[in-house]
Amino acid sequence: MKTFFSAGIFFLLTLVLRAGEPAAPQLSPQPTTPESEFAKGSYEFQNVTGAFRFFEWNEGTNNRPSVDYAIDSVRIGIMLNNPYDLGLLSGNFEFLGELFGGGIVQGPGDVLTGATLVFRYNFIQPSSRIVPYFQIGAGGVYTNITEKDSLGLISLPVEFNLQSLVGVRYLLNDRWSLVVEGGYRHISNAGIRLPNIGIDSIGGNVGFGFSF
Repeated sequence: MKTFFSAGIFFLLTLVLRAGEPAAPQLSPQPTTPESEFAKGSYEFQNVTGAFRFFEWNEGTNNRPSVDYAIDSVRIGIMLNNPYDLGLLSGNFEFLGELFGGGIVQGPGDVLTGATLVFRYNFIQPSSRIVPYFQIGAGGVYTNITEKDSLGLISLPVEFNLQSLVGVRYLLNDRWSLVVEGGYRHISNAGIRLPNIGIDSIGGNVGFGFSF
C-alpha cells in the first residue's frame, strides 16, 4: 500500500472516531444556507475531467515507459450524516460511486476505463461557499496496455485502482458547484500476477457538481 493512500485511511479513521464522541453536536442544516445540500440523505452528481502524469517512486532505476492519460469521471454520492460541529474540522462523510474512462496520451496502450468506490470527508463551515474535501477510493480498471509494451508495469488487462485526492467545491447556489481537485492514482494487480510494478500518477480534475 502506497504512503499517500495509507495516510488517507488514517486521516479519515481519525475523523470518524472524533465525530463519534458524545460531546460533538451536529449542525442543523437550514434550507437557505450552503450547508443544506450536505444534509444526511442528500445526493450529489459530479462530472470532472482531468489529466494524470506518470512518475516513478525510484526515478531512474528501471527505465520503463511513462504512461500519461486523460480521463473523465462521473460520480453519484450520498451524504451519510448531517455535518458535525468540530471547529475547523466540521463536516460530514459522503459515499460515492464513480465511473471513469479516457485515453492514454503518452506511452503504450490506448484506453483506461473502470469504476471506483469512494469515501469522502467534506469540510463544512456555516455560511461558507468554499467546501474543501478529502477522499480515498478503490476499484477496478481495464486497460489494453500490455505487459510486453509496458516492460512489466501492467501484467493483466483488468487491474485494481487506488486513489487519494484533495479537492474544493465553490458553491454557486444551493444546487450547483464548481469542483477542482488534485492527487494521486495507482494501478496494479495486487500481486495476482508478476511483475506487479504498477502505474503511479499525479494530476488533477476540474468540473461541476449538482445536488439533489
